[in-house]
Amino acid sequence: MRVIVENLARKCLDDIFYYNARYSIRNAIETDIDISQYIHNLEDSPYIGRYIPEMSDKSFREIIYRKTRHSGYRIMYYISEKSNTIYVFNIMNSKQDFIRILKLHNYFKDYCIF
Repeated sequence: MRVIVENLARKCLDDIFYYNARYSIRNAIETDIDISQYIHNLEDSPYIGRYIPEMSDKSFREIIYRKTRHSGYRIMYYISEKSNTIYVFNIMNSKQDFIRILKLHNYFKDYCIF
């Protein structure tokens, strides 16, 4: 399958890099490379991720990247069987409240379980 990283996900990846770079440039680079590798691996194994619990449509999935026991990122994506494409739409810290973000921005309102 083809993987497309949406603009929001690209911005999130940049934000994660710059946040981590404030504390350690080495850590920022490693995290950026690791998350990018997780995304690249979706080409061959798109169904490796779990269903996103907050979403009702099972085409929305996520994989969790854990740097440490206390630090993790949710790489969220949508699988389109029609176009044989994976759309990575968001990358967020696993401590963030995804429901609040969905409500705030009204993303995917037809697919959410509130």
